[in-house]
Amino acid sequence: MSAPDAMVEDDRAQRFLIPYLQQTERLLRNALRTLDRRADCRVSPAADLGIPYDALRLAGGFATGCLVEWECGVPVVPVDTTMNIDTSSIFWLDGDPAEVFTEKAVNTLRGRICENSSYEWNFDRGNHFILTCRRETDGRYALLLHSNEKEFKDQFNGLCPTPENWFADSVLTFDGERRIRLLVGKKAELFADLAQMLLRFNILRHRFVATMLLDGRIGTVDEYHKHHYFMPTPASAVIGCYLCEPDEEVPVFSAPGRPIAMFRPSVGGLNSVRLLTGEDRLVVPHGWGTSTSRPLDVTQSPGRLTLNGRAYDLAPGVSLLEHPDVTPRLFAGGTREFLAAIRKHTPGRLVTELVQTASYSRHGFVRHGPGGDPADGA
Repeated sequence: MSAPDAMVEDDRAQRFLIPYLQQTERLLRNALRTLDRRADCRVSPAADLGIPYDALRLAGGFATGCLVEWECGVPVVPVDTTMNIDTSSIFWLDGDPAEVFTEKAVNTLRGRICENSSYEWNFDRGNHFILTCRRETDGRYALLLHSNEKEFKDQFNGLCPTPENWFADSVLTFDGERRIRLLVGKKAELFADLAQMLLRFNILRHRFVATMLLDGRIGTVDEYHKHHYFMPTPASAVIGCYLCEPDEEVPVFSAPGRPIAMFRPSVGGLNSVRLLTGEDRLVVPHGWGTSTSRPLDVTQSPGRLTLNGRAYDLAPGVSLLEHPDVTPRLFAGGTREFLAAIRKHTPGRLVTELVQTASYSRHGFVRHGPGGDPADGA
């Protein structure tokens, strides 16, 4: 793993996480070589590298905003990537959705889905959302969705490493400086197949929710989907970033209510990687990420992780999000300041911005004024 001290200059989280991931890469390689002496691995950070929400992920040696790859002669998956699927979807519209996308409409749809289906609603969790916006260049409206398929996370059939799920009996634990946990064998093959199936599944989920919300009253003229948390191959995991080809246009999210950048990455930065499978790709941030207000101190004991003096159980669903030192990475100058801060690592150009008009998230339903702040009376 090669990376600067921090992709964002003087970022406290990245100064801790880059050497932390370098250690993870070394420990993971050692564990893999107990299964195949020629095995190898690599961890490549994205410019939004930050503190993960999941305590399990950090304890297992991983963070949000990185690509993990491995080569091994036997099927294997590092389970503490806490894998599932997160997708960003854009539905370009043929009109203003203000009368369709309302708090009442969202609550009604949520009620119908939660009461009459097995779908686990999660647009109001973590950094997930549903929002509407206008493209600066031409005023085109869009509906954006960001969520995961939570039915395949912590349940018995899920991909998150819970104590008694379907693959728990096939996980090998390597103890030492930090633990590494590997799912090995036939169940690792099935795990990767499930992860691949969910790529299409989550796109269809977003299309379903968009269709129900728009209710035929606003038309969709085009749609775009990009995963930022997924397994591109049976031997790789993208955790909270994009894997792009040069000049591929992707949305980069900022802060609640603030404009969303449509960004086109280019070659020549430290984010260029040649995948272990041979293809050339760019590791690109899907947002500004999460940092910390103080330098980080992380320690572990069996079943516990302590971050800056606060202890967390190593159990599914235990989140670091509410820790007082964990903060959104903010840029007073907005998108342009962020892109300038990461230019050496992730070069590219700002194509346009999407200005938010309304949003639904863990912050509730909000209508936004021109600057992204709640509109009067909202």
